[in-house]
Amino acid sequence: MRRVLTGMITALAIVAAGILLSGCLSFGSAADFFPALQSSARFEAKDIRADWSVLTPYVAGKTNYRYFSPYGGKEGLSPNPDYGPLLPYVGAEMSLSSYVMDVIPLYGLVTADGRIVTDPIYTEVLTNYGPFLLLYRCSPTDVHTRVTVAAPDGRWTRDAGDWREFVPIDDPDRPQLAISQGDGSVLILDADGVVTAEISRQTLTPFLGEGYAWGDPIIGYIEGCALNYEHGVLTAAFYDESSPWGNYWRYECFIDPASGAVSATPPARWVPDDEWDYLNPPEFDGYCYPEEAPDLTDGTVYYAAYPDCAEFDGDWTLDLLNQDGELLVENCLTSSALQWRPFVADGMLGVVKDGAFSYTKIGAGETVFRYPLRTNSD
Repeated sequence: MRRVLTGMITALAIVAAGILLSGCLSFGSAADFFPALQSSARFEAKDIRADWSVLTPYVAGKTNYRYFSPYGGKEGLSPNPDYGPLLPYVGAEMSLSSYVMDVIPLYGLVTADGRIVTDPIYTEVLTNYGPFLLLYRCSPTDVHTRVTVAAPDGRWTRDAGDWREFVPIDDPDRPQLAISQGDGSVLILDADGVVTAEISRQTLTPFLGEGYAWGDPIIGYIEGCALNYEHGVLTAAFYDESSPWGNYWRYECFIDPASGAVSATPPARWVPDDEWDYLNPPEFDGYCYPEEAPDLTDGTVYYAAYPDCAEFDGDWTLDLLNQDGELLVENCLTSSALQWRPFVADGMLGVVKDGAFSYTKIGAGETVFRYPLRTNSD
């Protein structure tokens, strides 16, 4: 509401300023503006003079992008070994009604040198799954959100099928991705997108029962079997407040990601997580609520944080900091429904600002990519 009122006041101020500019407009009496007040029905405006030279001319924001060839457009990402690192960009805003938000962002993919690979067609692009990129796409006709699993450089892609959960297997020697399916099975992919193991429902039923379904349960509302990765092992567990482990999970079986073997007992090396793994961000003087913004290409950790929280006035404007809490970019982003934290990729800052999304080199200030936001009507 505050921003709406501010915008209205600003608009009125601009109109008033245009009228009151000294020497710009010379007006006669009220009859000059309302023909009904004149003795003649004919209205002449020849006495109205304007000096437009004092007004600042409108200059449209510059664009800075090219297209990769071949270009995926609305068809989405096609595998290609020549992309290099693929970066998300906010390319459109979709207005909604009868939803929790009035607008949501749509994402596309762009190369690190500013060549667009796809139109903004994805409702989410997840990059924090190790050597896997998750591209979510849905439409009013979709019953189930479609997800494409891809390499971070787009050299391979794979349809996730009737997915239920994605569980990263963050083994540094052999990173993999487990995908639980609607039919109760589990697929395990390696970093090349190859299925290395497939555990069928028939294999899991003796451990999980006939009626199990994958899905992290909403405690107290939905019964589901949660698939997780802990200490080198995939676990399948139901929520249970009387769990002997003290963490409210009843473990039913354990899956070896390397072989796909299923067992009712864990390997000797496995120890259950006995408490929630809360994130404990660092504290920086003059800032609050720092949020990690790791570089999407090399993992270098940056932080987006809110300055002067004691003087918060409703505008959640973020600064970009390095790992030591030193200021790199001031006022880099005003958190909004379109983007709540900045992207950092290949040493560049990616933000929505002034009606466009841009990637700019941190420190150098060179804009590598700038794309004007589209709307529903574009």
